Order: sequence, then structure tokens, then C-alpha cells
Amino acid sequence: MLELPDAAATANVGTRLAAVLRGGDAIALVGELGAGKTTLVAGLVAALGGGDAHSPTFALVHEYLGGRLVVWHVDLYRIERAAELPELGLDDLVGDRRGIVVVEWADRFGVLPTDHLRLELRHSDEHRVLIATGTGPRGRELADTVEASRLG
Repeated sequence: MLELPDAAATANVGTRLAAVLRGGDAIALVGELGAGKTTLVAGLVAALGGGDAHSPTFALVHEYLGGRLVVWHVDLYRIERAAELPELGLDDLVGDRRGIVVVEWADRFGVLPTDHLRLELRHSDEHRVLIATGTGPRGRELADTVEASRLG
């Protein structure tokens, strides 16, 4: 578990995580509104050279190009039924070696491959905390890296 005292520390996790990501990686972001999910993505996208990231809540999927990896930033907050998921084209994005998929509200539907990194952001009394969990070998490798603060 990592303590994140402010938004800059949250963005910095994304910045440092960007250095170890490779094409085909998938990240699940979990946490209530205002927990810092989009802030973390903004740090990640900026570090990869993809520009300024913002919440994809209304567009549902944002594609950030121009960096080392394409970032597909997906937000499932407004998806009400699993039947709506095929319209997002996630099947085509997950595992695409040209980039990474980052899914906010990923706990709502099982859309990611078995091997992924899960980042849960929570509010604490004075700050946020981040809990990294990996499923599968690559997910566990990324989670261990996050938890050990060995990023960058």
C-alpha cells in the first residue's frame, strides 16, 4: 500500500509506472469518485508523450497517440449493461501490442484479460492510498514494482 499525500503524488505514480509499461499491458483502475483515477492516468499519459489526459466519462474511450505507446483510456462509469460493452471496441484494444489499455471503474464489468494490473485508490483520513494487485505473471510483476516503489 502506498500513501499518496496529494494529487501530485498520485500523478507521479502514473509517471513512474509509464517507464516500465510495455505494449499489451492492461490496467484496471478502481476507486470511488474523486479518488484520483484520472489524475494517475494524466501522469501516465504525459510521461508516455501522449499529451494531456482528461476524464473520458462522456466519450467513454480516449486514445492518446504520439508517445512511446498508444494509451486507450476507457471509463465504464456510464455503462449500465454488459450488452453495451461491444460498442466500445475493447476486444480490439486489449492485448494490442501498440499500446496499453487503462480502464476506470474496471470493477463494474470483467473486461480485462486475466493478466493485468489492478490499482485501487482509496480516500484515507488525510490522504489517498493506492493498493496494487496483479493477476497473472505480468500483472504481478507490475504490482510488485508499484508496491516496492521501484518505479523509474
